[in-house]
Amino acid sequence: MGENLARTAIVTASSYVDPYTPNRATNGVTGDPASRWLCVTLPCWIMLDLREVHWISKWTVKSISGSAGWPDTYRVTAFSLQGSLDGVQWTTVDSVTGNTLNTCTRTLPLPVSARYWRINIPAGGGLEANRGVSSIMDLELIEADAVPLSSLTILDTAGTEVALTPAFAPGTAGYTANVGYDSASVTVKPVAAVPSAVITVDEQPLVDGKAVVTLKAGSINTINIKVASATGSILYFVDTTRASSPYLQSVAGLPSGTVFNKQVYSYSWSVSPRTAAVTLTPSVEDAGATLKLNGNPITSGQPQTINLASGSNMITIEVSARIGNDSRTYTFNVTRG
Repeated sequence: MGENLARTAIVTASSYVDPYTPNRATNGVTGDPASRWLCVTLPCWIMLDLREVHWISKWTVKSISGSAGWPDTYRVTAFSLQGSLDGVQWTTVDSVTGNTLNTCTRTLPLPVSARYWRINIPAGGGLEANRGVSSIMDLELIEADAVPLSSLTILDTAGTEVALTPAFAPGTAGYTANVGYDSASVTVKPVAAVPSAVITVDEQPLVDGKAVVTLKAGSINTINIKVASATGSILYFVDTTRASSPYLQSVAGLPSGTVFNKQVYSYSWSVSPRTAAVTLTPSVEDAGATLKLNGNPITSGQPQTINLASGSNMITIEVSARIGNDSRTYTFNVTRG
């Protein structure tokens, strides 16, 4: 079984009654009636800072009931385990209601990683004998023995490495990533810390150490990576946003014989000195994309008249994707004279 990380954690609480300080709930002493955390203002919480991210597979809340002469009605009736990477944003990992155990031990379906952990006790979730009071004698956070990833690389369709946010760390489970519209798929290359571990991506086995995942455009695509070993399993995920289309679908007003191609970004032609203006009508491929002509916002499908000076006139049309980070710039060089 893994180490009980609560013993060395930095412990704080929303409130407490002297001398029943929060650290008394993690000192491992269960025979002394004074060795407990006591809170009389509910809802309340007790927080453990592990100093760095750890994977937790099991947790225990030991009430004062059944220990040091306390009756069974002095057990905590409702509580939840919450985890956080930064101590600000919290996720509920597990919860207990209607507790009837003096020592409540819970095993998580899969280990969860976080640096900060807290036991949250809701209003009315205190002791069975007095729901407005909460007291805990001992807490345990058991580190998982399961094998983590040692590295995780994601490549876009062009073979360029995709940045993960935050940067990959074995103890961090969740990431975000962004790819352009042209990246219809990504290649996921996870490596386990132990070679014998079995890795699946979206429940499919790796082929030659990698998996290709198809992405839906204009959407967040969640990629699940599971590492299974004899000692348990760990789940990672990458929320990958593939941008919506940043392309023009058409441009009306080009000279006769010039065919618009959305993947051709430069066009040039000449007009007579008597031509004072040209009119172009650009239309986007994705209805939500934004358009700018020479830096000014315009509406897709609406004619745009551009006055021409003598000589070369550079016209630029920029398309920005509705979702994600992707854009295209088209140039139209019209020479008058």
